[in-house]
Amino acid sequence: MSLIPEQYRKSGSIVREVKPLVEAAVKSGTSFIEVCDLVRKEVEARGGRLAFPTGIGVNEVTAHYAPQEGDESVFTGEDLVKVDFGVHVDGYVTDTSVTVTLNPEFDLLLEATRRALDSAIATARKEWRTGEIGRVIHAEAARFGFKTIENLTGHTLERYTVHAGKSIPNIYMPHMPDLKKGDVFAIEPFLTLGNAAGYVVDAPSQTIFSIVARKRTGDSRLDAFAESVWAERKTLPFTPRWYVGEFGKENVLEMVRKLVSKRVLRAYPTLVEASGNPVAQFEHTMSLDEGGLVVLT
Repeated sequence: MSLIPEQYRKSGSIVREVKPLVEAAVKSGTSFIEVCDLVRKEVEARGGRLAFPTGIGVNEVTAHYAPQEGDESVFTGEDLVKVDFGVHVDGYVTDTSVTVTLNPEFDLLLEATRRALDSAIATARKEWRTGEIGRVIHAEAARFGFKTIENLTGHTLERYTVHAGKSIPNIYMPHMPDLKKGDVFAIEPFLTLGNAAGYVVDAPSQTIFSIVARKRTGDSRLDAFAESVWAERKTLPFTPRWYVGEFGKENVLEMVRKLVSKRVLRAYPTLVEASGNPVAQFEHTMSLDEGGLVVLT
């Protein structure tokens, strides 16, 4: 009997169908928002919901950037573009990422990142120590002359929780928890250039948030907004752009700021490579079932 809930399989199936559409959509002149809207439309057309705001990471921008209302940014032929998206079905989340470029300068970096993910998956079929998976990712990157991002990791997933507790590092780390049967987890190598710093830092922008406490603030307007988010998202992340139509852009941004200050919401800062060098990422979600490893995405 399988240990994998059917909702995970459905979620992963949606990811597999949408991923090639996303890769094809990243073209010079296409806007960031167009790609995000495409992901949402295609996921919902297949019966899923976004597990978190689709992240657009261009060049050194590595994670946690979701374009906002009025963002007119477009891709260029020189860019290295990461699109990180996830699907949930009744709270069961699968997570993926692809990197696309029209710049042949980055071809080897993309190839090395793909190989690092493939090697990590092959290792996870027989080795459940997460530190050893990280060792393989780091070694594959080094073989091509690249570095891994040392302070970003893969992660286990649980219902309505994207980062659930166990980490799968991109370098060797001792004394890490082992994976076990029934775990659902994402492996996501991040690679950058050999002369880069090899770690990420917070940028000033914050575009992704999640509810971390359900409590009254004494402000009926804030409470109504928080309840609206909770009804739709529970603990899953959201981005203010999704609520502009209902509440208005300035109102949403103000309410989000106040709810962060009251510790009702958590903010996820945009992460950038510390030395400004480009980063590539590929990611799959998988599970250790009774019969072995099953790649869901």
